[in-house]
Amino acid sequence: MSGVSRKGSGRPGYYYRLLGRTRLQRQRSRSRSRTRPANSKDSPPERTGRRRSMPGSAPDKAPPTMEPTAAATPFRVTGFLSRRLKGSIKRTKSQPKLDRNSSFKHILPGFRPVDNDRSHLMPRLKESRSHESLLSPSSAVEALDLSMEEEVFIKPVHSSILGQDYCFEVITSTGSKCFSCRSAAERDKWMENLRRAVHPNKDNSRRVENTLRLWVIEAKDLPAKKKYFCELCLDDALYARTTCKLKADNVFWGEHFEFTNLPAVQNITVHVYRDSDKKKKKDKNNYVGLVNIPVETVTNRQLVEKWYPVSTPNPGKGKTAGPMIRIKARYQSMNILPMELYKEFAEYTTNNYMLLCSILEPAISVKNKEEIACALVHILQSTGKAKDFLTDLMMSEVDRCGENEHLIFRENTLGTKAIEEYLKLVGQKYLQDALGEFIKALYESDENCEVDPSKCASNDLPEHQSNLKMCCELAFCKIINSYW
Repeated sequence: MSGVSRKGSGRPGYYYRLLGRTRLQRQRSRSRSRTRPANSKDSPPERTGRRRSMPGSAPDKAPPTMEPTAAATPFRVTGFLSRRLKGSIKRTKSQPKLDRNSSFKHILPGFRPVDNDRSHLMPRLKESRSHESLLSPSSAVEALDLSMEEEVFIKPVHSSILGQDYCFEVITSTGSKCFSCRSAAERDKWMENLRRAVHPNKDNSRRVENTLRLWVIEAKDLPAKKKYFCELCLDDALYARTTCKLKADNVFWGEHFEFTNLPAVQNITVHVYRDSDKKKKKDKNNYVGLVNIPVETVTNRQLVEKWYPVSTPNPGKGKTAGPMIRIKARYQSMNILPMELYKEFAEYTTNNYMLLCSILEPAISVKNKEEIACALVHILQSTGKAKDFLTDLMMSEVDRCGENEHLIFRENTLGTKAIEEYLKLVGQKYLQDALGEFIKALYESDENCEVDPSKCASNDLPEHQSNLKMCCELAFCKIINSYW
């Protein structure tokens, strides 16, 4: 990729070629939606090699697999943003979803070796391509032979484990199998169908559901100029990894993990590693230490955030403070009653939500308002009354503020918390589809976009400003492309 820039523009040459390709793709997307005669002279000439076909459309090509290749390009390299991030906006809405996923594989995080048992049980992923099978899970159940199993555990697999999004794992007494889907919605549909096939009476029986929300925020007192990552284990089973981050003042990850439908868990363990130097063949991942968190210490209605000391294999002598890592977590074990027992409560909530809010509003804390607003939005969304609920709540907010217009929607009320939750509920999928890959690539890149003069050298400021401007323009391109 050439780095030559136009005169006087200050932007690299690929930037203009990138925008040019984006416009051309939009024109092609429009032209494909119109009906044209087969031999029309006005239709643009066919260009080969510009777009990739759907896997499976050409019989002479092997379908993509999840096995890593030796020629794979390293993901974390200096200048990644300027050379690779542009690739995330080359796809238009006219491309099939599966093709979009496969075309982005070259910048997905590479595989990290996992323990021998896990790699033996999950040698590769099988891609799901049948829409009919989502409507009737019998074929999947038959292929997995779940009928004779007494206990089947079905869980999502975090993308950091396999280097692929939207995977789930089926664990039986004979072993484990992983499957890859094309979207989060498809994965959730598969998992729900399989769970219902295994437990047909699920909604009419009492059960326990365990969930964990955890943030790996930052670490301190680690050796500088090294990159570090963490592995998150629940009762010694690997569930996720963080990205690699360079140690500056502190190592900052700020990464959120959420796990649902967990088995009963006793301990949460976060292992800290120093990343290997790929230029040094003998350099391997160096184990730094671990943090062990008993589940009962984070079983709470509120999130528990604190600094935890890292237990190292060779603790230093003297008074020197060892490494510490800041983690925020909450583990919940909820008893779910049969669905029939919630019917009366759902009807009362649907018909009396304003009375409930008026009584609860002055009596509960901000944290509780957030939790109750979230629950009300999800209940009323399921009964078809979420829009009416939000409209009534907002008009009540306006009436309450009266002439103090500057306070409308600026306080921590059930109304503002409900709006926030509803926006997440209806807008999260769009944000993931439109900006998910871009944000992931930006987060993984080594480009510096710091433009605060007090936090960077004056001679680096112009370059950082240029990086930030380019990122913003690429983000807007992604948003615009999402509508075409």
